[in-house]
Amino acid sequence: MVAIAAARCSVLALSDGPPPPALGEAIERLRATLLPLGRQTDADRNLLGARIDRFVGEADRQVILLAHGAGCRAAAWWARLSPSHYVQRVAGAILVDPTTGVGADRFASPATLLPFRSVTVDRSGQIEALAREWGSELLAPENAVRGGGLLGLIERLSGAVVAHDVRTAEKLARLR
Repeated sequence: MVAIAAARCSVLALSDGPPPPALGEAIERLRATLLPLGRQTDADRNLLGARIDRFVGEADRQVILLAHGAGCRAAAWWARLSPSHYVQRVAGAILVDPTTGVGADRFASPATLLPFRSVTVDRSGQIEALAREWGSELLAPENAVRGGGLLGLIERLSGAVVAHDVRTAEKLARLR
């Protein structure tokens, strides 16, 4: 399953500090690229945006964002403020335990739905409103984090990419 998901999509992980064990294991098994968020300055935030742009722009397949903590807000900030030609290359996002307290405004952005499918994993029980703002499916951690659940979520998102590609090809074939 891991090999299939990794072959279908490129995975970009965003985390403020070392990721928790389950996320670290998923990053390692998927050979994902991990981008640190940097210091809490505007220059570092803007550099992060440019690094995400570069990763997405250079990816040879659809991208899945895998984020933790403040990385969830960074992914939403990037998605809401980036040009559509970057954002349309993202198949979806898995957002684990988004930051809600101090520093949550570091990646402030307009309160609009994310332009791609997303799943939010909540261990705090306090982010339902944030997940709704993002248009994200909300999962309890026991459904996602244990027993390779994050890898299963990535497989679901990457499977959706393949299904979309098949539907697009079928539509194009009917136009001939």
